[in-house]
Amino acid sequence: MRIDGWEKCLKAIVERHRDLPGQWGVSDCWMLAVEAHEAVTGKKLAPKLRRYKTEKAGYKLFAKHGFTTVGEALAAHLPECPALMAQRGDLGLIERGGLESCGVVTSLGLAVKTLYDDGSSVLEYHPVTAMTRAFKVT
Repeated sequence: MRIDGWEKCLKAIVERHRDLPGQWGVSDCWMLAVEAHEAVTGKKLAPKLRRYKTEKAGYKLFAKHGFTTVGEALAAHLPECPALMAQRGDLGLIERGGLESCGVVTSLGLAVKTLYDDGSSVLEYHPVTAMTRAFKVT
């Protein structure tokens, strides 16, 4: 169930990740998605998948819990819905360069925190039509 005032909480989380420098396990696509879920529901999503400091450590942690992708982890915790039926606050996936990235549906599209190899990062918005999968946050 969505908590009262979730819209303001979600906006604050998205703005926080927009302003934070990218850092694995602090502000990356997974952390944005799980914190957005918490902002909407008041409940932690997959707390065992939040302790990593590098991309490699993140993949290792996910593998330890039986997941090879963020999509597998989301599917284990949330019901899937048609991507074009996703609403604000739901979580979604996009594929870029053969890798999945996750984010949260906003009024501007799917917000995804992207970290680049050169150390830069950005909060990007992708059209919901670019989502390959979506997950209902209730």
